[in-house]
Amino acid sequence: MKSSIVLACPTLKKELFHALEEHNSNLLVYLMPKSLHSDPKELHNFVQNFIDNTYNAERIYLCVSGCGGGTVGIKAKYCDVVIPRSRDCLDILLSGEKLKDTERNIRGIFMTESWLDFTKNSAIDLYKKIEELGQEGAEDFMRKLYRTFNEFYIIDTKTYDIEEVRAYIEPLVKILDGTITVVEGKCGLLHKIATETIDEDFCLIKPGEEVPKGFIFKENV
Repeated sequence: MKSSIVLACPTLKKELFHALEEHNSNLLVYLMPKSLHSDPKELHNFVQNFIDNTYNAERIYLCVSGCGGGTVGIKAKYCDVVIPRSRDCLDILLSGEKLKDTERNIRGIFMTESWLDFTKNSAIDLYKKIEELGQEGAEDFMRKLYRTFNEFYIIDTKTYDIEEVRAYIEPLVKILDGTITVVEGKCGLLHKIATETIDEDFCLIKPGEEVPKGFIFKENV
């Protein structure tokens, strides 16, 4: 018997499994490699290959979104493919009842526990830069990197300790003379996936069709 499955970005892992558990969903979840975050072309190839080699699914939910244009042109093959009409994973975490009503400061830097882990392992981690350039050199690097971006937001999805995130970013925020604001992450899109509720917040792709270029909400660009 065929069943629906989810292909998800690992930055959404905790929030997705929390939503699935809350709704007693038995959707099967596959997580993509973390490295795909930085390369839309590789993301596109990975997702398309996954779809092309999945024969026994009734429907595939892509728990990714705009992602730098990497999902545009993705083709459904053997079954329906459903993708959120959001710009990125942050929109998914911030989404409420209606995606188009989701508010977000486009100049803000948003963090969760998963994004914290991603940042720690990246080349722009403050503590790595201090080891590499010294305190003063690292501070100069960060000021140039972030320039006028100094508004930080912690998305509280109720699935992790936000104080650990705050403790990590506070030194950087101090260097940038910035601010930290905690915002609620309702994860509305994840709850809709968990209950297999397909509404205007999603783009439904039938076999033989592909994700169109303008699938993201215009109001949300």
